[in-house]
Amino acid sequence: MKKISLNTFEQKMDFAGKDYQLDPTEEYVINLEEELSFQLAIMSYFQNIGTPPALKNYHSWLYKNNFSYKMPNPTNEIVAPFYGIGPLWKTEYSQGVVVKAEDDDDYYIVMECSSKNKGYKHTKVILTMGGCI
Repeated sequence: MKKISLNTFEQKMDFAGKDYQLDPTEEYVINLEEELSFQLAIMSYFQNIGTPPALKNYHSWLYKNNFSYKMPNPTNEIVAPFYGIGPLWKTEYSQGVVVKAEDDDDYYIVMECSSKNKGYKHTKVILTMGGCI
């Protein structure tokens, strides 16, 4: 497992010839406490500026998997089989990557935006801030 920090400027950002930085076949772990302030800032940005087109990819995935986009409630049981195996979805606008909590058995869905999202290029957003149910 590889511990990562989302959206840090400390990490070398090499996107040459790639749409995405995260590899959905990698087993990533994150510490939500360390991510929280930046993720809350992203959510605030969503409220003030608007959401990226990539969010429609997440809503589509929710719909296809019988979850509500108004009150998303994906489960660990549904997302765990994708952990380190492949993306939940992958389009020209975003990919959904399953990451695991560093200190427990909870999973999170991270949406990584591609460069096609004006104002959100390569932004990584935790869509399930409370983890999956």
